Amino acid sequence: MTLSCPEVTPDGPALNSKAQTKIDDDLEALEERKRALRTRRNSLSPISSIPPELLSAIFVFHAQRMRLRLNPGNPNVLSWLLVGHVCHHWREVALRTPELWATPFLDCSKATDEMLARSKMAPLNLKIGWRYRMESIQKALMHVERLQVVSLLFLDSDDAGCRCIMDFINKLSSCSAPKLRSLALEVGEKQTPRVVIPISFPAPNLCNLQIKNCDLSWASAVLTGLTVLDIKKLSPECLPTLDELISALRRMPALHTLALEDALPTLSPHTASLPHPPRAMDVQLPHLKHLRLTATMLEVANVLTCIESTTSEVQLVCRASSGNPDQEWDLSLPIISRALQSRFKDTPDESRQAPRSMRLSSLNGCICLRYSTVRNPSSWAREMSSMDLDLSVECPVILDFKYLTNGMRRTILSDLRRIVPLGSIEAMYFDFYFGCWDGFWADVLAHGGACNLAYMYLRGPELALGELLKSLRSRKDSVSRSVSGPSQEGPIFSPALSHLVLHDLDFNPSIFRWMRPSDLLDVLIDRVNEGRGLDYLAITSTAVAARGGGRRELGWI
Repeated sequence: MTLSCPEVTPDGPALNSKAQTKIDDDLEALEERKRALRTRRNSLSPISSIPPELLSAIFVFHAQRMRLRLNPGNPNVLSWLLVGHVCHHWREVALRTPELWATPFLDCSKATDEMLARSKMAPLNLKIGWRYRMESIQKALMHVERLQVVSLLFLDSDDAGCRCIMDFINKLSSCSAPKLRSLALEVGEKQTPRVVIPISFPAPNLCNLQIKNCDLSWASAVLTGLTVLDIKKLSPECLPTLDELISALRRMPALHTLALEDALPTLSPHTASLPHPPRAMDVQLPHLKHLRLTATMLEVANVLTCIESTTSEVQLVCRASSGNPDQEWDLSLPIISRALQSRFKDTPDESRQAPRSMRLSSLNGCICLRYSTVRNPSSWAREMSSMDLDLSVECPVILDFKYLTNGMRRTILSDLRRIVPLGSIEAMYFDFYFGCWDGFWADVLAHGGACNLAYMYLRGPELALGELLKSLRSRKDSVSRSVSGPSQEGPIFSPALSHLVLHDLDFNPSIFRWMRPSDLLDVLIDRVNEGRGLDYLAITSTAVAARGGGRRELGWI
């Protein structure tokens, strides 16, 4: 049997290749036809009836939500790009929406270039995150005429970042930024030379200025017409005088947020009296809603004397100086109290309600006080963490006193009734571990002034529990055993408690011979006999010394 091969003609390979090409063209045409059919089918879906303008607004809102949730340097902040992968129509709408691309991603040079191009002439929002590329930042900052929001927060000592901010400020000095509305600058605390905002600053629409570890002149044009002013850590030579600060604030009548940290006029720690300028010299800030001041007690009080406002949120961080702390407190207390009266004034205005709850915590020589117009703020139902920084929504008044001696701490706690009206307080949370004194609860709670107290949470030293048991003890017809040791000073503290929570407290007779679990039971029986029994008692994670020297955990609800 003989095998034969087909005859190969010179034109054979060329004809095959031509046929394959035709088949490929037919397949591509078929795919294009399928795409066209899918597009036509999608256009008949109800969601495709949404007008492009509304769909564009939805995309922008979605992208903004992602940017609020994630750090600007996180690549997932670009997950909104998936809307362009859903269908051809959505991609076309996304590409025709410049606002969607107006917050360029600054950790990829190629992405920055593409987003700057697609944003066309839309106002730009520049925010750096924990990851960024300096060349991307510099490219974006070249569009000065389009900048709307600039947030350059170089948290570490970054020389390149400092130079970038200086170059940007120098460029602003020679050309206008007509769309710039918000500017936030921060460099490392030890960064040298310091970033300085010049007197001439052509940003006529700027309304939000936040700087940290940067300097400025208080006569600068930038301090005009602002609604948000947040300055932290000025160098000593740039701290204002009281007249300079008042003059600057008068140029910002619409101010609604004022935060000054180590940026207040200085006073000697040996100051014997505070000036009392005429009321005509006061600055009126009728729109002020958020006030945060951080400095020594005297410096905070000195500024408060000159500000007239009905601010709804106040945060004062007062440091004790090395001078005469008692005199410093005596001078500051009336002014701080007067400043809080406008917040807690009894008027129909819902923005000025009486305080209903108080939280007192203390750590490392500090006292932290939180006052809220909500009886049980949700944030207080859990353990407070270092991340719980912004409490203004639930705690319109926050007072922090730092670097206190034991004597100064006792003085401040005994004067709480002069700061905030305790008579309206219904719930109190105590979380502290400093030493108490005989009559502690009577002093802290205004010798019966907290007459409406119904809810009390206590976590602290054993002495705090012992003082509480002594304070709650009935003076007449008591089933309680006699108590040796210090006597109770003043009236017995016995508010109309209905809820009591004791957390991490020891009934330890090795510390106090007179304190044992039965003492708490006796106190509760006294309250029942007087018609003041508790509706709720919780003892959580509290160790009780048992017979034989062991310990056991109680969980009573």
